[in-house]
Amino acid sequence: MQPSAVTNTTNLTASPSQFYTWRNYRCAYEVHQPTNTTPEGIPLLLIHPIGVGLSRQFWQRFCREWYNTGQRNSIYNPDLLGCGESDMPHLAYTPSDWAEQLQHFLQTVVQKPVIVVVQGALLPVAIALVQKQSNLIARLVLSGPPTWALMTKKSPEWRKKFIWIC
Repeated sequence: MQPSAVTNTTNLTASPSQFYTWRNYRCAYEVHQPTNTTPEGIPLLLIHPIGVGLSRQFWQRFCREWYNTGQRNSIYNPDLLGCGESDMPHLAYTPSDWAEQLQHFLQTVVQKPVIVVVQGALLPVAIALVQKQSNLIARLVLSGPPTWALMTKKSPEWRKKFIWIC
């Protein structure tokens, strides 16, 4: 009988959904911790991608593999406004809106520097967050960032707004 890969998996503890309030909206998050050990190092703050049905659940496999490699950092995994278990007001969200939400989260919930891990097209959110709250950002990690040309090519302001909202 082959040993199962699951038997080698480090158990991690994810808190049940927790909530905080930002601008009178209810925002969800969870905290992951390795089991049977004390968290060490700088905590991670994960920023999930956006799109139909996407939420903090996007990072489940990452969290499991992170702890499987022996890492012991706490992981803060919020749902952005309009995603997952967070409120879903009928608004056009901008990178600045989500950065302000995450700034509030860092100031009121985490209250210590983090390593921000951002996926794909939400790089503008992470950059806006660093601009707003650089004292609580220890490092910035880009997972699958947009192409270099997309990030460096100058586009008219109207096009940026149109693309972001559509």
